[in-house]
Amino acid sequence: MSFDLYFYKRKRQTISEREIGDYLTNNLTPSNEGGNQWYFENEDTEVYFSFDHNEPEDDPEEIELFENFPDFDNTHFTFNINFLRPNFFGLEAFKFVDKFISELNLFVLNPQSNVDADNPLKYCEEELFNNWAAINLGQSAEHFKEFDLSYYPLDKSNNLWNFNFKRKEFQEQLGNNYFVPGVFYLKRLDTNDTVSVLIWSEHLPILFPAVDFVLISKRYKKLFKIIEKSGIVSSETIIKNFGNYLDNYNAFDCKIIHPVDAHKLKDIFNGLKMEFKVKEFCERIGMEKMVNTLPV
Repeated sequence: MSFDLYFYKRKRQTISEREIGDYLTNNLTPSNEGGNQWYFENEDTEVYFSFDHNEPEDDPEEIELFENFPDFDNTHFTFNINFLRPNFFGLEAFKFVDKFISELNLFVLNPQSNVDADNPLKYCEEELFNNWAAINLGQSAEHFKEFDLSYYPLDKSNNLWNFNFKRKEFQEQLGNNYFVPGVFYLKRLDTNDTVSVLIWSEHLPILFPAVDFVLISKRYKKLFKIIEKSGIVSSETIIKNFGNYLDNYNAFDCKIIHPVDAHKLKDIFNGLKMEFKVKEFCERIGMEKMVNTLPV
């Protein structure tokens, strides 16, 4: 199940297929070995989507559908993003699609649209995203049980996507004295609920987004031995134990522990009682299983 767009240029517009491909390579991701697909995946957000360059159609019905526009030439480039995904897939993908269309002055044929258009169109910013998002939520609700999907609230996942999307920017702003973790998602084994998690290691100065749980990783010396322990605690436990050291950070409801305070909480951190063992608590959930709606 996917959402597909087809890109066109006005007749006599001079942009070539090679120039469009070079734009994708320089602004999105390098192409595959065949030079006909640009598959993008963001390791911080886990969002993925693709652009493809296709050979011209030779089937008469396909030619009738995609080639016979009097004022437009088919660039033979297409965009693809899956349904049954978190809403933030579209937030990230269509941010680039809007830029792609605008900077190359392209027009879009959107088979998923309810608009009965005789020609490819110039879509307003967010219009394509809103179209995908509405269908995505509907498909996710309809197929929730069939594909054993997992629910996570829309506002929370969008907020955490924004944090992950800007994580490197935060790290650069704060510098190497701070740890800016990535947020990931797990499925609880006891309830089947999806939860957001980050890792906090060795009481490092850290930027805390508003996650559900924290995976604690301890490493300290006791007598003549190095003790290494890990486990999971709730965000409520973090606030209860470290609230005096958590300052507000003006981004996405974040808190921050500064280097000047990190050494003060060493004993509290190392003495923190784990609420769950990792293997007994959860398993990793793929983005193809996480959606922002409940079943119909």
